[in-house]
Amino acid sequence: MFKLRSCAMAAILCLQPACNPSQDHDSVQPRTVSPAVTTSKLEAPAAFVTQHTVEKGSSMYQTLKSEGLFPQTILELVKAAKPVLPLQDVASETMFEITWDGPERNTPLKLALRYAADSSLVIERNGPGLEWTATRIEHPISVVQKTFHGFVSSSLWESAEFVGMDPSLITNLAEVFAWQIDFNREVKRGDRWRLTVEQKMVDDKVIGWGNILVAEYENNGQLFTGIRYPAEGENASYYFPNGQSLKRMFIKSPIKFGRITSGFSRSRFHPVLHIHRPHNGVDYGAPPGTPVMAVGHGTIESIGRNGGSGNMIKIRHNGTYSTAYLHLKGFATGLRRGSTVEQGQVIGYVGSTGLATGPHLHFAFYENGAYTDPLGLRFPAAEPIAKNQLPKFNQLVQNVMRTLPDWQLAQQDPPASETHPTGSDASVIR
Repeated sequence: MFKLRSCAMAAILCLQPACNPSQDHDSVQPRTVSPAVTTSKLEAPAAFVTQHTVEKGSSMYQTLKSEGLFPQTILELVKAAKPVLPLQDVASETMFEITWDGPERNTPLKLALRYAADSSLVIERNGPGLEWTATRIEHPISVVQKTFHGFVSSSLWESAEFVGMDPSLITNLAEVFAWQIDFNREVKRGDRWRLTVEQKMVDDKVIGWGNILVAEYENNGQLFTGIRYPAEGENASYYFPNGQSLKRMFIKSPIKFGRITSGFSRSRFHPVLHIHRPHNGVDYGAPPGTPVMAVGHGTIESIGRNGGSGNMIKIRHNGTYSTAYLHLKGFATGLRRGSTVEQGQVIGYVGSTGLATGPHLHFAFYENGAYTDPLGLRFPAAEPIAKNQLPKFNQLVQNVMRTLPDWQLAQQDPPASETHPTGSDASVIR
């Protein structure tokens, strides 16, 4: 039920990959995240250390018991660890180490494990009574700038994979330009893009991504630029280089990725009823369970089952505009009539309830109570950069635009026989 490897050690306890190797990065200036709990260094010498893994189907308790720890000792460990990390929450396949008083393994002195990319748990005996105490070790996170560039030859997703970019960042890129481009229908062969994004690292290992700091997308010959300002904080948003906001009253699509299977029409042949009648909305084909977003801030006017519309939500955005979302598989938790929703908030999931031949979202848009085609509408922008912030913003524009890779790198799609380029570059952000 567990893997065991023993070795004598006469050095400080080192959790692989918990130890911070010395870094010879003259340019790297790591940004250290302040620990929520007092930190400590693993300084106690290890008389004898054994390494273990909690395997699938097992638990931390079972593994410790199998190692010969007395139930009372395990309970003491559980009690000590609880303020930092309940041991019952330790996932399977987690590696941990036990420090003993000697090769005979008579008395455990310390238990240490890495439970997150940037956090370790150490439980050791302290004080005159040798009580167990737990400490969380915070491993510094450094943030660097990473750049990517791509050329769309078949799909936006594949253009990201081709240059070695985490495809999840395509979702973030789509969010930056959600008000300018409908990524379900407007992505064209020949589009190109480039961006600079924060990359989070611990011990020279990538643990995740931060914010896109600047991005450009050229769609069908039209160039859009988005600059994040301020770089951090809840009030951050994206702006054009002239300070105008990218945000509009409504985002262009209620789902991030999918395809339009039927557009707005005054007379369409209904696939279920087999008659011609108006199609007062836009259908988006997507797999069941695909999240559906509110296209704008508003109040839920109705929510529930509605005949041939199936599960439906209708949102009133203001005195002029309303939207409806039909055939949903289900609704997001906590929503009811009168609930306030924000732009981009997930309100339900694609389904096939009501009169539907397959999973899709029927999206209806109302202007002054009448159905209208949302695909060609243009809406006012959000507030621009405040005048007193323009000098600071203009300086930021100059700085971040210089971080972007050369457009020429994303001019053409290399032959499939060529080795895939990395399509990226890394530099220090802070």
